[in-house]
Amino acid sequence: MNISSIGKKIDDIEVKISYRIIELFSAGLYSSPNKAFEELICNSYDAYASEVEVYVSSDLSATDAYIWVLDNGEGLDESELKDLWRIGESSKRKNPSKDIARLQIGQFGIGKLATYILARKLTYLTKKNNRYLIAVMDYDVISNDNDAIFIDEIEVTEAEAISLLNPYLKSINKIRMFGKDSVKSWTISILTDLKPKASEITEGRLKWILRTALPLNPNFKLHFNGVLIESSKINIPILKTWTIGLEDQTAESLDWAESREENGEHYVDFSNLKGVNGQFELYSDSLLEGKSADLGRSNGIFLNIRGRLINIDDPLLGMEAFSHGAFNRTRIVINADELDNNLTSTREAVKESRPFSQLKEYIKKKFNNEVKKYYFDKEQTDYQKATVAYRMAQTSYTTSKRPIYSFINKFYSDEICNPFLIEKPKENDKDQLVNAYNIDVETGDQVIEKIIYEPMMPGSPIAKLDLVRRLLKINVMHPYVANYSGAYKTLFPLEGIAIAEVLTEAHMYELGIDENIVNNVMKKRDATFKELAFSDRESTPAVAMLLKDSLSNPTGLENAVYRALLALGFETSQIGGPNKPDGKADAILGYDEFSKSRNYSLTFDAKSTNKKVIAAGTSHLSALKRHQSTYEADYCIEVAIGYQGETDPNSAISVEAIMQKVTVIKASDLVRLMFLATPKQIGLDKLRDLFETCYAPYQVKEWIDNIQNIETEVPPYFDIVDVIYELQKFDSEPPTVSVVRTELNRKLSKKFSSSEVKEQIKILQALVPGCVSLENEFVGTQVKPETIKSRITSLLSNIPYEWTELYNEIFEEEKTS
Repeated sequence: MNISSIGKKIDDIEVKISYRIIELFSAGLYSSPNKAFEELICNSYDAYASEVEVYVSSDLSATDAYIWVLDNGEGLDESELKDLWRIGESSKRKNPSKDIARLQIGQFGIGKLATYILARKLTYLTKKNNRYLIAVMDYDVISNDNDAIFIDEIEVTEAEAISLLNPYLKSINKIRMFGKDSVKSWTISILTDLKPKASEITEGRLKWILRTALPLNPNFKLHFNGVLIESSKINIPILKTWTIGLEDQTAESLDWAESREENGEHYVDFSNLKGVNGQFELYSDSLLEGKSADLGRSNGIFLNIRGRLINIDDPLLGMEAFSHGAFNRTRIVINADELDNNLTSTREAVKESRPFSQLKEYIKKKFNNEVKKYYFDKEQTDYQKATVAYRMAQTSYTTSKRPIYSFINKFYSDEICNPFLIEKPKENDKDQLVNAYNIDVETGDQVIEKIIYEPMMPGSPIAKLDLVRRLLKINVMHPYVANYSGAYKTLFPLEGIAIAEVLTEAHMYELGIDENIVNNVMKKRDATFKELAFSDRESTPAVAMLLKDSLSNPTGLENAVYRALLALGFETSQIGGPNKPDGKADAILGYDEFSKSRNYSLTFDAKSTNKKVIAAGTSHLSALKRHQSTYEADYCIEVAIGYQGETDPNSAISVEAIMQKVTVIKASDLVRLMFLATPKQIGLDKLRDLFETCYAPYQVKEWIDNIQNIETEVPPYFDIVDVIYELQKFDSEPPTVSVVRTELNRKLSKKFSSSEVKEQIKILQALVPGCVSLENEFVGTQVKPETIKSRITSLLSNIPYEWTELYNEIFEEEKTS
């Protein structure tokens, strides 16, 4: 485009910009060519255009390739064309009347610089008040030597404008730009002398962005190369829609959220973010399949601010992965205009802040407690009977029916006494079972006709088979089930594992393997599933730091409490949902010398709040007590940032906690407990005393204070590691706790008991997960002692100053001993 010989220069446009600035703002912030392209269209939207036309050359790598965006918006006069090139300034939000007519997207005045990564020249030609103005930015003239450049502001006639545009319009534009019936105003932006980055634009991906990312407005039509762009449609049936703010269980469960209705629309107001609306849609099939998945996504979170999609390529808003099976079928549309103040300058992301944290916490809770629960309940309903019977029918007689029939005959012949996964049938069921399973071959009945999910006692296996009812009961409290049930598209894989475990036990009995061996093998397999579920267990100091961080971000408290109990040595399962605890934690301690179980369990809840303290009424302790009863737990605890009257024995929270026998813990006290766990040797056995005797926050604090002040003999952690390693290296049998104790006492001239050594080994497990193992009485190290010691030393470097002396007291003495 050559404009040097036409039109009349009417003024200079000063552009205050340096090469360094443009490199930073364009190449750095707008790395996506599609995103840069989108900025031009947003300018058209902000100019109140009702129609926008886009043209992209078919071969963007060609030397004469170009791109243009044309709109029928307000157009630009002389001063407005100058304002357009005020870098870092925008007048779009200064006039409130503009927002009333159409919410303005731009606010930073840098979007136009995104074109720098696409082209060397950007031309604006605009019509307003029957005048035609033109300005050309040549990015090549910008250098480090100048802080400003000047662009010619030129006025041309209609005939000259037509002459300039004829080579580009190709007669495909719908907007009538010239002549008697032409629109009153318009603007066209033309990108020429394209850079290599422009060739990365793909038509399919760009059209998806234009359909999805730009405001859905009936008064805003967009054409791409002459074809109308329509908003994306999903041709998969919707199972259920949750409207935000309408019968919103999640909002009702949060003390910092409130639902409301206004003019027939439903909203949720958070304490730091108002006017959030939208919907969660669960589809009958995955939204990831098909050719369109390569161009853009249909599932996940779509966060709109002032009508524009912010998170094009971030379906989780930076959060950890949700349950894959349900999430792949879910489309979450969120409108949160107040987050406009928290946008980054590129409008591609939201800054981390309290409003954004509350929104993400709400989304996560609503998905887990409502959408995911509905999805898995429906999956179970759809598949539990017919599908189980069908799957079992595909197995051979020798694989499923014969082992179970053999088990029944051997059990009633007193050859089997104590199976692990198959429930022992009653004596009066003998005739029914023998006769029924004997004719299965003829009737076609299956050994498993139905599957249910239910909580079981601590130490229970992954599943139990009820022979009489032909019912497989899967243990929802088993760590593997609790942690991975959401990782599958359907529950088939998990159910397949449970069926295989039950049939494996029956096969081993059928083969005549000694029952003690059968029990040991099946229990080891079950222990392996638990270890896999706990493979991400973190050290107690590391989790203490996480919990400490949550004091300033209480919306993350629930996850921090779960990880804290896990790190302390509990077998912990997350539950969640309306009228349910956040989770359950089991302490597996085995049996005492009188064969009495030492195990115990507790339900736990975390109360998130944006306030420093919560009132007694907000704690809902009576509901927590019901959770404890429902899940057959011995104790229940609640953790919050703080409580009104937490230091007063006569306060409402103290009186109710003692009356309900609910252990109420301040998060800061739980942090202290985590840091004290290693130096003060606080194991699961010792923690039982806390839950047994302390309920009010002040009682919990006094208990922890006493633990901190008690003089404790320095535990010989490094020596224990050395002894275990030497024993397993040179002995032909795996070392036991008693053998380690004997060798340790001989080495140090001490008199540690077996229970003390076992407790110290458990604390080592919590301190350096995955390095030390303890299975019943057998112990082992998974890496060399030097590796364990170096990991401990590394941990110490991250411990807050106020705790370092206590840790150094242990491990410095270890190093010199």
